[in-house]
Amino acid sequence: MTKEIFLRELRARLYQLPEDELGQQLAYYEELLSDMIEDGMSEKAAVAKLGDINLIAEEILCSQPLPALVKKRLRPRNGWTAAAVTLVVLGSPLWIALLFALTATVAAFVISIAAVILSLFAVAASLAIGGVFSVFRGFTLFAVSGSYAVFCVGVGLLVLGLTCLSILAAKYSAVGLYRGLRWLYRKAKSLLIVKEN
Repeated sequence: MTKEIFLRELRARLYQLPEDELGQQLAYYEELLSDMIEDGMSEKAAVAKLGDINLIAEEILCSQPLPALVKKRLRPRNGWTAAAVTLVVLGSPLWIALLFALTATVAAFVISIAAVILSLFAVAASLAIGGVFSVFRGFTLFAVSGSYAVFCVGVGLLVLGLTCLSILAAKYSAVGLYRGLRWLYRKAKSLLIVKEN
């Protein structure tokens, strides 16, 4: 594939982008290919080095902000006709209610998982406080009862060990939530990206 064909096909796959962003992306890839060709590569080798054009286009579209994709996706190809505006206005009670319901459901799901993770951190904090208190109490009881003091210190150290495990569990849960939300966001964006046949 030549440089010109690559840029033409990339333009066709990136038609969802706003014009200024499309121009920037095409200029970037044109410059990249020109630099490779100036360094002695053939056009076909330079284009082949970039990789699959579909993956390049998908990566560019996925890196775009969600509002830009929604705005471009919701705009009719032939412009807004009177019938389309009437349909949007008359259907607004339904689609606005559905949009709010979907938003509330996703928000409730995220908040409930975040609350569970926050409670794991709270459990870790309470275990840490209890463990430190038990160890401190054990050291203060050495004069009264040696065996009870050793028991308190042992229990305190056990609880501090459980604190470390609960902190790790809370940390990995928080990381999992973050990764899950990023995955969900990417999937939502991918629904707005029109695949070329």
